[in-house]
Formats: sequence, C-alpha cells, structure tokens
Amino acid sequence: MPSEKVRHIYSGRLVRPGVFGGSPEWTAGLRRHPAAVVAAAVVLAVCACIPYAGFPALYLTAVACGAFYAANEPLQLLLLPEKGAARLLTRKVLTAWRNYFLLTAPFAVLILLAQPRSAWMAAAWAPLAALALLYFVTAKYARYDAADESPRWPLAARLGAAGFLVPPLLPLSLCLMVSYLLRAERNLNRYLYDYD
Repeated sequence: MPSEKVRHIYSGRLVRPGVFGGSPEWTAGLRRHPAAVVAAAVVLAVCACIPYAGFPALYLTAVACGAFYAANEPLQLLLLPEKGAARLLTRKVLTAWRNYFLLTAPFAVLILLAQPRSAWMAAAWAPLAALALLYFVTAKYARYDAADESPRWPLAARLGAAGFLVPPLLPLSLCLMVSYLLRAERNLNRYLYDYD
C-alpha cells in the first residue's frame, strides 16, 4: 500500500489509519463519534460487573459497529490496496473482525474475571458478533456506488440488520448475507477489474 498516498488522504488527523489496519470505516467512525466510544467503554465496563449482561453488551457493540459501514469510502481509497474484488472483500471482513475483537478483548477478559459463570455465553457471542460484522461489510459492498457517499439502505437491508437484534428475523439476515456476498464481489468487479 503506497504510504505517501495514505498520508495524503488522511493528513492532519489524530487517529492514524494504521492503528485500525488501514480501515477507513473504523478510522472515520471512531473519529466522528469520540463521545459514543467513551460511553460504550463505560457501559461495557459496568455491564462486565452485572451477571449475564457483559457478553450481550459486547454483541450489541458489534451491531453498533456495523454503523461504521453505512457510508461509502471514496473510490481512491478502494483502489489503494490494488487487490481484486474477492481479495479486497476478504481483507475488509478480516480487518473488521480484527478491529472489533482487539478493541473488545479487554472487556471480554474483564467479564470472564468478574462473572466466570457467564463464560458459556462467549461461545455464542464470538460467532454472532462475527456474523453481524460480516453482514454489514457485505451489505455495504453489495450496493457500493463510488458516486454516492451516503447511500440509503433499502428495506430488505434494514430488516437484515434488524435480524441481529430480533431473533425471528435472523434467518432472513443469513439469507441476505449469502446474497450480498455474491453481489458484493460482482459489484466491486466494476471498480477493481484492473487488479483481477
């Protein structure tokens, strides 16, 4: 990744993109909402001391992090990694998982130390949080349009996102995620065909 281009795009910012694996979504999301980040950290610390509240709070944090993927990054950022669609999508998903689990690992350890009886909930928290982040990444790139910085999510995409909060809608979310995975690669190919 050409470091001069990255420095130029992110010049004058307090949060460096390298901290979050070069993810514009996480860098911009945490820059735009510093008060929400502090509030989330306080809530997670408090929930760690409440029996059986810690891991559900961590899961809700994963769903909230999905809001980082609501806006489209500029096309020049999409082209910077110089990867094909499948490789770029894989990188985006792995970076989202890395950022989320690195940021929440201290709270997970705190929950396990403060409430060891709730350790079984970690087995549900980790895969569900990973699925939620996968959904938001694929939903973004299934509809990515370089000309539209803030696209409106269609009703189906919003219902799919709600499925991670309302269990009866979860099968719909999983079906949409499979569809979005296929569509995201095809959609990104329109912009990244030079790197295939």
